Amino acid sequence: MNPRVTAAMLLAAGAALCAPGAARAQDANPMLLALSCAGCHGPEGRSPGSIPPLWGRTAANVLESLAGFKSGQRASTVMGRIAKGYTDTELEAVARYWAQPAR
Repeated sequence: MNPRVTAAMLLAAGAALCAPGAARAQDANPMLLALSCAGCHGPEGRSPGSIPPLWGRTAANVLESLAGFKSGQRASTVMGRIAKGYTDTELEAVARYWAQPAR
């Protein structure tokens, strides 16, 4: 991972945490929304170990998984709780973010 990208992600996360109030979904930066994913799935979505990678998946596939976690139709230990914290619009933005070519 490029150190500049890592620094930018950390700076953006810090700015988001310090911002007053919750950002409206249409105003939210998809990169900021995707930061929580990067903690487990890796900053580029290429997760090591047993956590499934996000890299290389389509937006539709990522959104289908997230919607399943949010609704409880897809079994999970952590993802259900995480997905329920996002609006449907935010989940769509996250899915589009991870479907982009390498950042």
